[in-house]
Amino acid sequence: MDNNSTKEQDDDNNNKVSINLDHSSSHSHESSVTNDVDHIYFQSYDNFQIHELMLRDRARVSAYYDAIMKNKHLFQDKVVLDVGSGTGILSMFAAKAGAKRVYGVDVCPNICKIANELVRYNCLQDVVQIINKQIEHVKLDDYVDIIISEWMGFYLFHESMLESIIYARNNFFRPSPSPDISDDIDGTTSGDNSIIFPSHAYLYCAPFVDDKVRCEKRTMWMDYFDLNMTPLLKYIPNSSLTECVIQTIENQQLVHDQQLVYSIDLKTVKHDDIRQIKSYCEFYIEEDCIISGFAFWFDCYFSSNNFNIIHSAVLSTSPAAEKTHWQQSLVLLNDNIYPVKGDIIPVHIKLKQQKQNHRQYKLSLVLKNIENTTKYVKDDDTTSTASVDDDASDNKRKRRRRRRKSSVISLTKPAAKVKTKTSMSDSDNDERDQSPTSNSSTSIDEDNMQVEAHPVPCLCDSTRCKLIRAIIDKYEEENIVG
Repeated sequence: MDNNSTKEQDDDNNNKVSINLDHSSSHSHESSVTNDVDHIYFQSYDNFQIHELMLRDRARVSAYYDAIMKNKHLFQDKVVLDVGSGTGILSMFAAKAGAKRVYGVDVCPNICKIANELVRYNCLQDVVQIINKQIEHVKLDDYVDIIISEWMGFYLFHESMLESIIYARNNFFRPSPSPDISDDIDGTTSGDNSIIFPSHAYLYCAPFVDDKVRCEKRTMWMDYFDLNMTPLLKYIPNSSLTECVIQTIENQQLVHDQQLVYSIDLKTVKHDDIRQIKSYCEFYIEEDCIISGFAFWFDCYFSSNNFNIIHSAVLSTSPAAEKTHWQQSLVLLNDNIYPVKGDIIPVHIKLKQQKQNHRQYKLSLVLKNIENTTKYVKDDDTTSTASVDDDASDNKRKRRRRRRKSSVISLTKPAAKVKTKTSMSDSDNDERDQSPTSNSSTSIDEDNMQVEAHPVPCLCDSTRCKLIRAIIDKYEEENIVG
């Protein structure tokens, strides 16, 4: 749920910000804020422990190693630019693959010292040059043929390092030899022989079930060895789950296949494309289930052209793939919802870059107008499903609609719009870049709710409540998350 557009009765002035995403602003105050944000961001990366975490991420490093070493013919005698080079691992890969010259650019002085030490220790100083500057302030002696970078943050866009890749692409690529190809005003058209690794990125979303996070953060304290420890919640970080949780979930916790939220072609993406992103996902529920929230992750492909993307090397942060330090970005609902077979869950997603901190995004989720493609028929205390009959009576359709709406909101609360304002939360594990945060929010839109509230679970004989009890019992028996 967008913080600026819902729960009007008491949140009109809560977190309302007039977002100005024009980076060309000349206001000195905005420039000062940006500089402060960047200083904190870069300072957080001038710590070897963060780079150690990334180097220990074998899935991450292996993807880049395979992409470079299996394409040595692309790197042979080429000039390579490594943006945000860190310890220089990717720069050294490129040198080992046969590059003529590699520029490793990083703004962190302590890490650049370590990178230079590693380059010399591996006898690559004649090829690799480490430059301790921000990429936007660098001047190179030559154009480059290939750009490599590990720029991805949580939910792909966190940290906004993609902006630096766009800048490097627009300013350092070797001009195309073809007179028929010219750069547009944003510089998105480059020569046919230029390469960016990774070349494409895809952000995905899927609903998941998980009571472990909610229990550990909140509910366990409400009944703790026969004591109510609720006053402790204010001392426990993110106990209200109003912040995103960065955590690894298991693939079996997903209750639906992933849906594509956004895709990026690094050759053509523009700044305006990533300042505000809107997407719509629709999840058709094939089996009765529980949804605790929505998980976000990304995949990156390393392709030298647009024709062999699927067959190129890939770095995946999916729950089904090898675990990475990115884990998954989890947006939890206020309470579990209980969709049944035939329900269609429409999710409106928006990511908006923040004005006060361009390194973070506000991630908004809106669930509304839940639809169902089946109807429920009660016969001798048994429940069955059948296709919707176009000639069904208005009364049956109204009853079905009321049951459907009652299942997608916490029924112990008044029937109204529900909102959770959340911001990026660090997981219990060590995390990459602890300083920037990301706002996100969720909502369930209950327009014109007429039905009387039911508890969850409810012991009444209504078809809907019976189904929800069956879902909960099945979930407890399978004990998915321990």
